[in-house]
Amino acid sequence: MRFREYLFKPIDNTPIVLWRIVFGLIMFFETWGAIAVGWVKQVYIDPPLFTFNFIGFEFLQPLPGYGMYVWFGLLGIFSLGVIFGYRYRLSIALLTIGWLGVYLMHKTSYNNHHYLMSLLCLMMCVQPAGRALSLDAKQGRVQPLSVCYNLYLQVFVWLFLIVFFYAAIAKIYPDWLDGTPLTQWLSYKRDTVIGFLYQSDFQALLMSWGGIFFDLLVIPALLWKRTRTYAFWISMYFHVMNSITFQIGTFPYMMIGACVLFYPAEKLRKWFRIKNEHSTELKAPSQLNTTLISVAFILFFAVQILLPLRHYTIPGNVFWTEEGHRLSWRMMLRSKGGTATFRILKTDGTQEIRDAKADMTDKQYHTMTTHPDMIWQYCQFLKTQYTDSCEIYARVDVSLNFRKPKTIIDPTYNMAKAKWHLFQHEEWITEGPSWEEE
Repeated sequence: MRFREYLFKPIDNTPIVLWRIVFGLIMFFETWGAIAVGWVKQVYIDPPLFTFNFIGFEFLQPLPGYGMYVWFGLLGIFSLGVIFGYRYRLSIALLTIGWLGVYLMHKTSYNNHHYLMSLLCLMMCVQPAGRALSLDAKQGRVQPLSVCYNLYLQVFVWLFLIVFFYAAIAKIYPDWLDGTPLTQWLSYKRDTVIGFLYQSDFQALLMSWGGIFFDLLVIPALLWKRTRTYAFWISMYFHVMNSITFQIGTFPYMMIGACVLFYPAEKLRKWFRIKNEHSTELKAPSQLNTTLISVAFILFFAVQILLPLRHYTIPGNVFWTEEGHRLSWRMMLRSKGGTATFRILKTDGTQEIRDAKADMTDKQYHTMTTHPDMIWQYCQFLKTQYTDSCEIYARVDVSLNFRKPKTIIDPTYNMAKAKWHLFQHEEWITEGPSWEEE
């Protein structure tokens, strides 16, 4: 079968429609839950001076006062529109714009799951997911349909395959293979309700290797009929235990819900008692449209495949430099902690030691000390507080995976003159520890 025929093959749209409801629910709990648990306050309201934006998006700043509560509250309302399929196109467009704004507005609590939600929001904008089980279909705003083109399902399958494949590959490094990060993390969980599961260091090693095999095999297993049911129950156990152990938000439940994308539509209709009562006639796309959409499909996934590989083109250990870490599905891989001192040499010859802790929250400080790009951003902020001709020197010591701390920033380098480049190594970042070091 030719590629275009594969993409434009008509299929039952039940998996897409159910996924719309699941995704809307996840975004509802993600946004309103962020208000309820205090995450919005911690990340957007508490910072006294600034947020650490993605570089290039400094114009995105939190709304003043309690404005971010309103922002997240509106995102929850848009999520309800997605769930019920009410003004679906408008609801998902506004949810996408709003979510991209809050995602690009901060890096202090950077989360690959939030990046995945951003991609899924963008993908949902072009989905015909409101054609069934929706108020739009019931009230006549759109033509009710029981079918869609295969490409609308495959974009999710391909994306999840890429996400989990890279998550598995990223774990194949010495510290993970010998269980170092998980041994330490689980040692803090031994006094919890399920702490009896984590009394042995062997459990950490088992979970480390189990995580690799799960990430590598779960999507292929969900795709294969003979292993699908086993994969679902293993996935259920894996994600629920991850949620209980590490409190990582809504992601585990989103991935459990995403299993509807892998089951045959006829089974989903039977389980959820969905009648096939809408039209099955799809308007045939033009030759030009099929070509353009096929090219867009290929380009999108080319970017998704290549972007996580960029750190291989940048010298240095990505676990240390963080260059190429984000947007690469490098999830829960290492532990880092650091301390920082900033010395400002003024134009009159005097110097001042700047207390970074006074300029930011504890969470901002902890994250900044272990991420060179955020250290650079803080130094650019300091320039605005003094003069462009001042000199700024940073002494930052970082521990990677519980090793002895090492200096991550060249203490003799004037950070007031430092530059940041997206796709190359910065000369002021030092060489990190070797995996053999204790």
